[in-house]
Amino acid sequence: MEFIISIVATFLGGLVVFLYLKFIRKWVNIKNIPEEEVARVANKIISKKIEDAEKEIEGEKKRVEERLRVLRKETDQHEELLLEREKKLNIRTKMLNKQSEEIEETTEGIKRMQRGIEKTRIHLKEELERISDLTQEEARKKLMSQVDEDMKDYQAKKIRQAEKRAEEISDERARDILVESMQRIATDYVGETTTASIKIDDDKVKGRVIGKEGRNIRAFEKLTGVDVIVDESPNTIALSSFDPLRREIAAVALNKLIKDGRIHPSSIEEAVRKAKNEISIEIKKNGQILAEEAGWPGIDIGLLKLLGKTRYRTSYGQSLMSHTIEMIRLGEVLATEVGADVDLVKRACLLHDIGKVLTHRVDSPHHHISGQVARKYELDEKLVNAIEAHHLDIEPQSVEAVLIYIADAISGARPGARKDSYEQYIQRIEALENVAKDIAGDKIEDVFAIRAGRELRVIVKPALISDDEMTVLAKDLASEIEKTQNYPGNVEITLIRETRAVEIAK
Repeated sequence: MEFIISIVATFLGGLVVFLYLKFIRKWVNIKNIPEEEVARVANKIISKKIEDAEKEIEGEKKRVEERLRVLRKETDQHEELLLEREKKLNIRTKMLNKQSEEIEETTEGIKRMQRGIEKTRIHLKEELERISDLTQEEARKKLMSQVDEDMKDYQAKKIRQAEKRAEEISDERARDILVESMQRIATDYVGETTTASIKIDDDKVKGRVIGKEGRNIRAFEKLTGVDVIVDESPNTIALSSFDPLRREIAAVALNKLIKDGRIHPSSIEEAVRKAKNEISIEIKKNGQILAEEAGWPGIDIGLLKLLGKTRYRTSYGQSLMSHTIEMIRLGEVLATEVGADVDLVKRACLLHDIGKVLTHRVDSPHHHISGQVARKYELDEKLVNAIEAHHLDIEPQSVEAVLIYIADAISGARPGARKDSYEQYIQRIEALENVAKDIAGDKIEDVFAIRAGRELRVIVKPALISDDEMTVLAKDLASEIEKTQNYPGNVEITLIRETRAVEIAK
């Protein structure tokens, strides 16, 4: 097709040249050229074009023949490959057919064998039942019963052996764990006292502390609820109170007053307020110390504040904060030794006595209060049980709960750790304060048992009680204390009613 198009194009080109030379030359001033010359040139051009076209046709023909030769060769190769594949497929088909026939024969033989085995099994079963005079179900039950009996005997034997072995090593192992745990804990045992001493540089400070006609010392004792003892002891002022928190606030406030030098009722009131703020910050720091000891960085801020107050509470004369730290360390060692949940044990040790901070507000055993606090902050029930079961009046539900009981027993049983008489003294003093709170109720602003319980100082709300009613209330308190409390000597009951009018001149 291409060479035909070339021939036609060549012919048309020659024709165009001829026509140009024949007809158009007169328009371009070539009249002097002879027609023979024009015809000759045109024929020459046409001949040249035809010759070029023939050469191109010849070349294209050779290329087409070469392409056809290559295609024939490729076709022959493909035919050979197809023939080879067809031979292989025929061979494989014959092999598959043969294998299929063999499989069918084997399957049929297996089926015949299965039918024969089934017949033999039925025959043997019937023969066995005839010989044993037992059906298959009866024989199975008898065999299983015998196996169960043998297994029970074997299990009982193994259990007895295990119990004997456990008895041999359990006591010794338990002693080793407890002794090792106690040896690895280093804690100071210093019983809390009811007094704090303030060192002064000059005995003249005692006069400023007492004030004119004792007004400063009375104001200080009223605001803090502690006894200020100014005696012949050189360079010392003693503060006495059964409540360590009150005693600490009073000590901080008195140190501020002595340092400032200006001691009068209004400055005492300001110093006590600042001391309470400082102690509040200190309580939070103490809570953080305990939380870090237990590895509980994300503890709720409410629990943190309650924990911080353990620094100012005692348990049979032992600092509750020191007891808690010792419990955490003992619990960690014990839990590690027996493979219990160490984190849960440390947290339970941290919170096990937190209820003692609230016993003056809630009439319930301290470990029950601890459990209620844990539930209030939505702690895990397993942790709550470990907290409130450490005195075993509530059933421990995990090995961790038992470890809390053991750690608490170890901490409390160490020589010098606790003083029973001191705890009884604290209970007597608190009972005196509680009598006033129960009888007066909302009418009192605050109540302090001071001078080792020899005086009960009650600050009433002036808007709720008159001077005459105070006299009646004092008699009621005295009568109730005589009926319900045991105490050495006498208890002086002092009611204080104070009305203030405050205004600021601007």
